[in-house]
This record gives sequence, C-alpha cells and structure tokens, in this order.
Amino acid sequence: MRLKGKTALVTGAGSGIGRGIAEAFAREGASVAVNFRTNSEDATALVESIRSDHGSAIAVQADVSSKESVRKLVDEVRSSLGRIDILVNNAGTMSSLPFLEITLSEFRRVFDTNVHGLFYLSQLVAKQMIAQGSGGAILNLSSLVAARPFLNSAHYNASKAAVSALTLSMALELGSFGIRVNELCPASVESGMTRKALQDPANLRMRLNTIPLGRVGTPEDLAGAAVFLCSQEASWITGASIVTDGGLGVIPPFGGPSRAAAS
Repeated sequence: MRLKGKTALVTGAGSGIGRGIAEAFAREGASVAVNFRTNSEDATALVESIRSDHGSAIAVQADVSSKESVRKLVDEVRSSLGRIDILVNNAGTMSSLPFLEITLSEFRRVFDTNVHGLFYLSQLVAKQMIAQGSGGAILNLSSLVAARPFLNSAHYNASKAAVSALTLSMALELGSFGIRVNELCPASVESGMTRKALQDPANLRMRLNTIPLGRVGTPEDLAGAAVFLCSQEASWITGASIVTDGGLGVIPPFGGPSRAAAS
C-alpha cells in the first residue's frame, strides 16, 4: 500500500475525477477526507463504500470558493483525522459561453472556485504541513486547456492556466519545507461537468476523432497518476505536469492519422 498511514483531503470528491482519486487513495491505505459542496448523498455513499472495504474515510461539506468555509474544512479534517499529508485540489466549475458574452460576474464565479479556492486551501494546508514537520504532497487538477484553449471557454481556460502557474510557484516556494506540488492536466474525461456534452453523438464523435487512444477517459484513468505523484515513488518530483488525455494533446493542427489506414 503506497499511501499507508497518510491522510488525504480530496476536494470535489463526491463524484467524477475526485471520487476516482479518493477511491484509489483509500485502496492504497490512506485515510481520506471526502469534500463535497452540495451533494451529500454521493459523498456519504463513497465514505460508506470505502469503510465497507475496511478503509478510513469521512465526508466534509465545504464550498472552496468561500474563505471561511475553507478554514472550517481544514479545521474539521484536522480534528477528525489528526493531520493532512496530501491535498488534492480537484473541485472545479465551468460554463460554456462565447468570449463576447462572458459577464464579469461569471468570470469571477469560475475563478472563485478554480483559482481562489485552490489558493486559500493550499495556503492553509501548506502551513499545517509545515507545522507537522514531515513535508507533504499537493496535487492540483489543471487541464489541457491551460495550454490549448477550448472554444467558448475563455474564463475556464484562463482559470486553468492560473492553476498551472500557481502549481509551479508553489513547487518553487514550498520545496524547502519538503512539500511537493504537481498537477494533472486531463482532457476529454467523463465527469459531471462533461457528461452532458459527451451524450451528444456529434460531440462525442468529434472528441473520439481527436483522441489517439480511441476512447473518452474515465476518472479511474487519472487515479494511478494521482497515487504515483502523491506517494514516495515520486519523492524527487515537484513542479511536474502530467497530461492525461489519451493523446489528444499530440494531435497536430491538421489532424492525426486515419484509424482506417492503421487497420
């Protein structure tokens, strides 16, 4: 068990990518704090599932876009589990709007969760890790769009670019305390935010035509990379970005090789 004896806090863990990571951490021996914002049923079901497999988990409600809520979240995890060794900043939000139609309030809403919340929580948890004196691991969920922007998502693209910049800055400044900071950059992964779009046959067909591995990703596809980056196996890795996109990011501007030609 690569995370035995560790305590992990995973935000937005009631469903999707966060749930997949939380489940993988529990299987690897970590005690997991499952953060959720509104859907307590999914978070409770996940905690019960982990416990039924003899794992350790708690569900903690918090809205990461609220500084006061984040403070309460950290206090509750510390009170219940004693410490925080691993933080996964997975909670996120998005909307699809043309650049000329994005309002300032919508721009702020996306940044409040995707960037400001990540900043608040990481700062508090890093201070806790320093006080513990044993280092730690922080994993941020950015996106391929940080470098390859998606249409009608300028505010979301910008927020993920900010996450990537923060990841590098945090790695630079927290390394001397033994805290490693890395990121995953997924794309075309089925989750609560993407499920509706993927149910559109035309959209799904378009996505599959741009993924060399020929399928949409699942939360479980990211879990192995998350476990690795937060374990001692990655003890010499910080400031790294692992793209988990089935190869979408390597497709050249004029398209990739034909699947028919390869058969």
